[in-house]
Amino acid sequence: MGPAFAAVGAGIAALLESTIASRYQIADAQLQISLVLAVIVTLVYGFEDGMAWAFVGGLCLDLFATRPLGSSVFELLIAVALAALAAPLLSRSRYLGCVVAVLVVAPIILMISDVTTGLLKPPAPPLRLTDFVAAAFANAIVAAVVAPLVIGIKRRAEQRERVLWWR
Repeated sequence: MGPAFAAVGAGIAALLESTIASRYQIADAQLQISLVLAVIVTLVYGFEDGMAWAFVGGLCLDLFATRPLGSSVFELLIAVALAALAAPLLSRSRYLGCVVAVLVVAPIILMISDVTTGLLKPPAPPLRLTDFVAAAFANAIVAAVVAPLVIGIKRRAEQRERVLWWR
């Protein structure tokens, strides 16, 4: 994929998250497209692409959603770091690994987001446990749909590289 393509994809995902996805909620949980894709890109393409995705996606989210600058970057970088640490455990099955990683990382990132928002903005209503569970499952469903697409794109690129190698 490359860090440049990851950066462009992160900007587009952040734009979709802050415009379209912010209007729709599943079980009172907002979809976090940038988080889901940052974890998937990290597990499928590697740490460098995940870091590029997290940094650019976080900056774009902060700018588009008028959040405190750097708060989303911090959250996404932690998500990518957790995904990279879990990658050896989840490497047997990329698809299931992506879904499980998002299911585990989403509540952690929501807690970190709640803390950073509490420190950087005026007080907001506290999150309930049901909000964490609903957000984890909603984002895991998105990961279940998106992960095969990203894995398929990578496999297609790998097949092209193999064909070119024989020429």
